[in-house]
Amino acid sequence: MAVNCVQFALDVLESIRCEFPEWKASRLGQLNVLLRFLRTFYMCGRKRCKVVRCETILLDIEKTVHEHARQLQSICLGLKNANDRVISDARKLFRKGIKEFFVGINRFLREMKELYLIFSECSLETSDSLQEVKLEDIMDSLLDNLKDILQFMDSNGTPTSLIEGLEGNIRFLKNFILLAICQGLQHRQLEDLLSHIEGLIVNGARLTFMCRYGDNPQMNHVNELTRRIKPTEYHICKIYVKVLQDVSLGSLLSSHPTTPGSQRPVFRDFVDSLIFILWELLSIDNSCADTFSHHLQELFGDLTFLRFILRVHQKKLDELYEKLHDLIKVVVCEAGILVCYLFLQENEGGIDKELNILFLEFKEKFKLIKVEEKTQKFSFLKSSKFPQTDMMRFIDSVLEKLKFPNPNEADSAALAKSKFRTIHRDLAFLRSFLVDVTLQCDQNEKLQALQNRIVVVAYETEFVLDSLEIGDAIQDLLVLVDTIIEEIKLIKNEALETFHSKRQTSKVQNIVKTNSVIPSTGEIPLLDESVVGMEDEAETIISQLTRGTKQLDIFSIVGMPGLGKTTLTEKIYNDPSIVLHFHVRSWCCVSQVYSKRSLLLEILSGVIDDILDHREDDLAEVLYKNLKGKRYLIILDDLWDTSAWNSLRSSFPNDCNGSRILLTSRLHDVASQIKPDREPHNLRSLNKDESWELMQKKINNLEGCPPALISLGMEIAELCKGLPLMILIVAGILSNTNNDTWSEVAEGLRKGTLSTSEQCLQTLELSYSHLPDYLKSCFLYFGAFQADLRIRARELLWLWIAEGFVERTGKVCLQRVAEGYLLELIQRNLVIVSEKGLRGKVKYCAVHNLLHDFCMAKGNEEYFLRCLKEYDLGTSIETNTSYRLLVLCKIEDIAESRVLSPRLRSLFFRADYEERYARNWYNILYNLCQSRLLRVLDLRRINVGSFFPRVIESLVHLRYLGLSIEAPSLTIPSSIGKLSNLETFILERCRGDVSLPDTVWNMKLLQHLCLTGALGCWKFPTENPDASPNLANLETLSTVVFLSDHTMKEILRKSPNIRRLNCNLGATGDTGDCMILALDFMTQLESLTINQIPHDFHYLHLELPWNLKKLVISNFHLPWSKISVIGNLPNLEVLKLLKSAFVGKIWDLEEGSFPKLRFLKLAGLHLARWNWSESEDHFPCLNKLVLEGCRYLEEIPSALAYVSTLQTIEVFGCKSATSSVEIFKKTLMDMGNEDLKIIIQPTRRKRY
Repeated sequence: MAVNCVQFALDVLESIRCEFPEWKASRLGQLNVLLRFLRTFYMCGRKRCKVVRCETILLDIEKTVHEHARQLQSICLGLKNANDRVISDARKLFRKGIKEFFVGINRFLREMKELYLIFSECSLETSDSLQEVKLEDIMDSLLDNLKDILQFMDSNGTPTSLIEGLEGNIRFLKNFILLAICQGLQHRQLEDLLSHIEGLIVNGARLTFMCRYGDNPQMNHVNELTRRIKPTEYHICKIYVKVLQDVSLGSLLSSHPTTPGSQRPVFRDFVDSLIFILWELLSIDNSCADTFSHHLQELFGDLTFLRFILRVHQKKLDELYEKLHDLIKVVVCEAGILVCYLFLQENEGGIDKELNILFLEFKEKFKLIKVEEKTQKFSFLKSSKFPQTDMMRFIDSVLEKLKFPNPNEADSAALAKSKFRTIHRDLAFLRSFLVDVTLQCDQNEKLQALQNRIVVVAYETEFVLDSLEIGDAIQDLLVLVDTIIEEIKLIKNEALETFHSKRQTSKVQNIVKTNSVIPSTGEIPLLDESVVGMEDEAETIISQLTRGTKQLDIFSIVGMPGLGKTTLTEKIYNDPSIVLHFHVRSWCCVSQVYSKRSLLLEILSGVIDDILDHREDDLAEVLYKNLKGKRYLIILDDLWDTSAWNSLRSSFPNDCNGSRILLTSRLHDVASQIKPDREPHNLRSLNKDESWELMQKKINNLEGCPPALISLGMEIAELCKGLPLMILIVAGILSNTNNDTWSEVAEGLRKGTLSTSEQCLQTLELSYSHLPDYLKSCFLYFGAFQADLRIRARELLWLWIAEGFVERTGKVCLQRVAEGYLLELIQRNLVIVSEKGLRGKVKYCAVHNLLHDFCMAKGNEEYFLRCLKEYDLGTSIETNTSYRLLVLCKIEDIAESRVLSPRLRSLFFRADYEERYARNWYNILYNLCQSRLLRVLDLRRINVGSFFPRVIESLVHLRYLGLSIEAPSLTIPSSIGKLSNLETFILERCRGDVSLPDTVWNMKLLQHLCLTGALGCWKFPTENPDASPNLANLETLSTVVFLSDHTMKEILRKSPNIRRLNCNLGATGDTGDCMILALDFMTQLESLTINQIPHDFHYLHLELPWNLKKLVISNFHLPWSKISVIGNLPNLEVLKLLKSAFVGKIWDLEEGSFPKLRFLKLAGLHLARWNWSESEDHFPCLNKLVLEGCRYLEEIPSALAYVSTLQTIEVFGCKSATSSVEIFKKTLMDMGNEDLKIIIQPTRRKRY
């Protein structure tokens, strides 16, 4: 950038900042921003205007800026070796100088507004002689201004999409000019382009200035300027295309041609800009995107591929560029011409034929680059890395696909099918070979190498078959097919030699069978049910938390990993005395990687409902206000340093009411620094007897074991060094193996000279090696989630099924088989049950931090799952082979990478909360064009805008899709019907109706359709549903809105196998005299949550399916006389009657009601009396009763004392019934019944 007076001032300020970083001044940031805007104005004036007044102002600016900059510079001269007093005086002068500088140039703002209008009217010819100001320098300065605008708008919470669009388009113009100059085009060839661009840039500078310093930001003008930059009009398109055609021949015409190396960054940046503006065309609904959808996506993928070649400096890619740079230049220019005509087609139309011809010509040239790249890439086939886990199941799935290949070109079909038959035959042979030698592979490097090569060709074969399904031409894949065949022949010959040379004398033992399991009917252990030897420690800490000083106090538990800190804290947190003592409890997992925002949000989620409606800057204050005046307990689990505490401490008010903070850490120093005057509670190891007690609890069928085996078990327990986690892992191994394995485990522990942590990891490796193949993939999959995260079990099982880990066993459905897998991992003590559902099933699960670390490390070692924590161009080739990718780095790090490669099948983006609203989220989306074989895509941790991303429609292999779209309402495009393999679609954060298209009925494999995290509801198409196919596989539908019971029946009859339904039911017009809600035809329905809207319309009768096991109902205003319909359901286990579900003051129970009900909740009802006779047999299976917000309820039935199965009664905010519950509790104590837990709190919880 040419240096001028303003740039000189900016350089002075930067040099002072670098030399004296501790110097601060209140106006320094504002001064830098104002100078950058002044720089753009100054250059525009020098470039465009010779008006006398303009010249006078520019000279005044030069003089003012130069004087102040020199003054600041002089202040700092000679301070390098000055004493503290001199430096202090200089700092004061610096602050004064900054203030005077800001005031001095701030006076130019009014003149700048007026003169910008004059600049816009001046022509290029007026100042053509002033070539010292380059147009590209003005654009660089303008881009800096746009960055400042975006930061300003972010701080004010103003939408930034229009400015972002302008920024991207200005960058396109800059890169376009640089491309032309780089190729040596003369001024006469660029005259029209320069004239057009210069006017746009000056106008852009004026609008940007007005957005920052004007009284009325002209956003509509910004949108119009962005439109004018694009080649949407014929004469503009003609200018752009002519320059691109000249650039294509630039090196032949130029007398000073540049070298390929110097051209490379220019082409790279231009391709980046093409990708940006093409993405704008792809991401909106328009006729061009619909007509040329496939071409657009191919072009996008091709440009992304070119960007990778141009951006990544590695030996093979450098050689490829040097060899093909002339061809690459032509292809880049033709891509630019295509983009220009696409925008012209969108605006004016009528060039369909020309566009198709251009696409074909472009593809022919681009194919030459791809063939060359494939030639290099295929030479590395032997060194490719793919997952080794559960390889037999995977090879079987490939063999099944090979039976029905789908080449999409008739001319090549016969040839392709012949080649696929060859691959099928030879791969089947190699599969048999693997069965025979699998157990020897670990001890034989040659066999291991052969096994790896077999896995590679199986994965490459899958890649070919799936590429055919998305429309890739068989001719483009034949090179890879032939390479696979040649590689298989080589492997087959080596396998035969190896097999015959071994001449094994003994039979190889059978490998671990991969038969699927059926869920156990045993009780599922909860997190705190494994607590042994901690009762005294729990009592001590509970006493400290509930007694002592009224001041806010901090307590800590420290100990090494696996000792049980979290388990003990969980037990304390859920203890009834803690629940009763504190008004508010909240739990926060900190870990090593965290942000202040994510910690505040996690704590707030336990305090208030609508946590995401608050801005980041307000969260600390929101937390403080919501804790103010309440006695609270906050758990900070797994602290690694004091910075997390320091960032949160001001949010915890001290109201002298006994509030407490309880933290856990593996580091004693951390706890001591946070509370220096109190020694942390050091969690002790288990003693010998406690270790054996815990192991006995976790080993199945110890009864009847020989004394020698019991003795060996006791020794193994002692060798675990009192570490509960290690004991649990070892118990998991012993529970599922024969007696010989017990000796093997004991021997391994006896000779260990490792530290406790190292020995624990070694034990984990042993446990993993004993897992059957079908469980290894499922266990490693926990690495795809963040550490310390409670994982919803239902979604985990859906992911396992989508990945293909779960095999059908007979007629048992995949969901049930997957449940069996999870229970087996739980029984092996590798997975923790964080929370059980009301029906006793696993609701949330997790793994210990050490196990999570193992899953991450082992997943990377076996190429099962790669984790991208921070982007490094040097590893992009290796990452390019990733099969599953977990992205933990920032979105901007993904933008320039090629990690989203053609072979990627699963992508999880686990951004922190700061990244959820990152401006450049679209970088993830438009890179998806490179990964069209994705089966699993979870982007729920980032907000992908306010529209459904069009790029998703190209991912036809998707089985699992998770998105977060924050919008007041949303229309899903009809193109979603292309996702014919989709099984699970989870959408979050939409605040209104989400309208589904007619094509949803064509998604025959759809099983789970969920809308969560906000107030949104699915809205099904209602026109002529009888003519559409049924969704016979749909099992989960949540949350959906039906405008009437008639519409509800029509849609639900098309989904006869729904098991879980969450819906809002409205009424339109016809109220009738007797409205009956009949759902008895839904014979598979097990769980129903239904809410009535509007609230002034009421149904008079319900007809429910007898298979129903869970019912949540609200706002139906039914009379209590109709409760018998629910009470007579023979399989109902869970019932929640919420918010006026039933109305009336008295509920008289009928005899024999609710025969299997285990959980009952009454909340927000006007019920006053609840009558039942002690002689009647009600609720014979009831475990838990919750009463909440029933403020008119006078008492609870005394007959509850005779419900022998009842374990817990919770009463929240039922003021009139409190005394009756207290009496009931005392009566039970007098009767000697101390097992029934009764919790009473005067206020209701934060939500029903």
